Amino acid sequence: MELTDVQKAILGPFIDEMIESLDSMAGLKARAGDPFQDGVDSFRFKGYAIASRTYGKVEGVILMHNYIETAVAIGNRVRLHLLGEENVNTEINEDMQDALSEWGNTVVGRATQSLHEKNLGMKFDPPYFILNTEDMGLMLKGVTKIISVPIHIDDVGRFYFNYLLY
Repeated sequence: MELTDVQKAILGPFIDEMIESLDSMAGLKARAGDPFQDGVDSFRFKGYAIASRTYGKVEGVILMHNYIETAVAIGNRVRLHLLGEENVNTEINEDMQDALSEWGNTVVGRATQSLHEKNLGMKFDPPYFILNTEDMGLMLKGVTKIISVPIHIDDVGRFYFNYLLY
């Protein structure tokens, strides 16, 4: 799939920061797969997502879209790596939500700072969290294109970085 220069400029910092923050905040090694265009009609919620609305040159939503198992694994590793918490959770409870929020806020904050320095004319809302299909369905209204990039995490699985474009 061929990306525009603006799409590449936006996606790059997010992917770089996701991979770097998984390493620095969770001790997890990750790599990005090749981007592809997802079908808007066939796009399905995987169980947990961190989202941030984009405005300016490109209207849309960036989405770190996790299977529940992957989100739980990341949250447990963030809790262990940053807080020394060794309790392993099997679901996204308040402690896990806090850990995943910290990770998501870090990724979005660092990536948006990098994009701001590039003067792309983009603005981003603070990240918010999607925990159900109803909220995801509302977010998909008006989406015309979805760019997806798989993020593979060693010994954990994968999640997707999605860019929902309006």
